[in-house]
Amino acid sequence: MDSLNCEFLRANNGWHCHPLPDRVEETLYVCTPIVLEGGKPLDFFLIARGQNLLFTDDCLTMFALGSEGVVLDKRHHWRGLQNLVERFDFYMTERGAIETLIPANELAWHFNRILRMFSAVAGWQADKLEQGDSDFWLTDEVERLLREKAPTRQLVSNVHVTLKGAPFDFDFRWGTLLVDALPPTARAVSSRLRKAILAAQDDADLGLLFIIDDREDRAKAEREQAVLGQVADTTTLSDFAERYVVLQD
Repeated sequence: MDSLNCEFLRANNGWHCHPLPDRVEETLYVCTPIVLEGGKPLDFFLIARGQNLLFTDDCLTMFALGSEGVVLDKRHHWRGLQNLVERFDFYMTERGAIETLIPANELAWHFNRILRMFSAVAGWQADKLEQGDSDFWLTDEVERLLREKAPTRQLVSNVHVTLKGAPFDFDFRWGTLLVDALPPTARAVSSRLRKAILAAQDDADLGLLFIIDDREDRAKAEREQAVLGQVADTTTLSDFAERYVVLQD
């Protein structure tokens, strides 16, 4: 069989690379075999920086995800993607580029990390497309309600805090409260339980508020509220909208 040989596989495994001679800095453009749901490959650039190589996708991943239906028009919509790439020791710039600095003599080892990160991004996209825009709608609606209930209170999106030495992200800082909006699932509640327990043990004077989406299944949301409410202030979205009162702004 003509295809059962290494030369054929090397020519068809999805890796492509070529230099960009017009760049001021020595640069390679690399196309990976990892593709999104719509068939768009995830590509990146390697740029020589002294003894290191700058890995950057120059926002190509964000553009590809957006063109395939993932809503990333607001900064707090990036949070899931940002958390994901940080798990693999990459970071996202203010523009939305995924980047990291790699020692030039360790590039072969880091290719494994690059592939695992891009594979995780493709999986994340599949989850987002399956969920639709419900999670983004939820954070947008919670943001609207927070502003409506306390127009003069400071509201900051996509907040990073450290609890007992561990980094965590929250959807909002609303005055002195850290606020998360979440679906009524055991997985979502479990991750917030850890935040709540560590916040209670931390020396910082932090208030927490968790808002559970009850649009589709109020009974399920109330069950999860009962669990999370044992360790932190927790309400359903409907109750927050209709009954939550700001006593002092």
